[in-house]
Amino acid sequence: MDTFTAPSPSFLGPHHLVHRPASPEAFLLKATAPVRQNFAFSAELPEEHPLFGDSVSPYHDLLFPVESLRQTMLFAARRYFRVPESWHPVVASGGAAITRLDAWRRGGLRAGLALELGVTPLDIVNGVPRGLECEAAVSIDGERCGTASARLVFLAQGVYHNHRVLGRRQSEESVAAGDGDPASPGVPLPEQVGHRDGRNVLVGLPEHTGGDGEEGLAFPIDARAAAGLRLEAPDAPDEVPPMLFLEVSRQVGLLAAAELRGFIPSHAVLSRWQASFRGFAEPGLPLHCTVREGVRRTDGRVSRDAAGRPVVDLRLSFLQGSRVVARVSASVLQDC
Repeated sequence: MDTFTAPSPSFLGPHHLVHRPASPEAFLLKATAPVRQNFAFSAELPEEHPLFGDSVSPYHDLLFPVESLRQTMLFAARRYFRVPESWHPVVASGGAAITRLDAWRRGGLRAGLALELGVTPLDIVNGVPRGLECEAAVSIDGERCGTASARLVFLAQGVYHNHRVLGRRQSEESVAAGDGDPASPGVPLPEQVGHRDGRNVLVGLPEHTGGDGEEGLAFPIDARAAAGLRLEAPDAPDEVPPMLFLEVSRQVGLLAAAELRGFIPSHAVLSRWQASFRGFAEPGLPLHCTVREGVRRTDGRVSRDAAGRPVVDLRLSFLQGSRVVARVSASVLQDC
């Protein structure tokens, strides 16, 4: 068992990581065979963070365990799987779910987060993986209460650069053709997206859309605000950070659930999130999110979870112009 404290980005703060190697050689050589490896991560859930400490919600946020998982995967890739520093990490997909809501309630005391992670190498060439897949069980104060997952791919710098150039050109052409941000009628109050401080509001009020007989909402996104929220990824400072998509999903999810189903944002929680990324969102270009409700009941009533609480399922698309950069399925639960 290899125990250490990984380099601590300001986002995570103090934390601890334990490697549970699959072979004695991995313990001795500080490197592993390209097979699944297990890790244990622990930290205190943050209370003073400018984003998390600003919540009007009585729940801990999914964002912290998901970012903890991503950074653990990056550390494992470099230290244990010998992925070269020159290869650029890209989040291909990610997800998280709350399986026991009571454990996510803030109790006024510091809460401990633990992740049990299994990291599997993918597309192995000469013993080095071109990708990693991770699944994790999430526990708070010793109670298992959620899941998280992600898939990373590692691109050579030339391949990464070509993807960025092509995507930016497509977005610029689309925006120039008139496929820009929706015209927002204003900015929501912070409490409408679960915050107290207006600087944490990343979206505008929605514009109602329609098409194929299906009503939807379109939200402009202020991607520049990510730096102020410390969501930027130190490994890719010139990219729109992956965690922006999760935080925006939460904000538009609360707004959409209130608009479509009358949920109260201060008692609503993003309980499930599953994203697939189709390209890079480029800083400096308009970014917006469209939201449609998932499959609705034939009687028009809201769906409910096993405990009888109302749940609305949503489908989100993130676009620059008409170019889709990410698709998300999400659920918002009303605790009542």
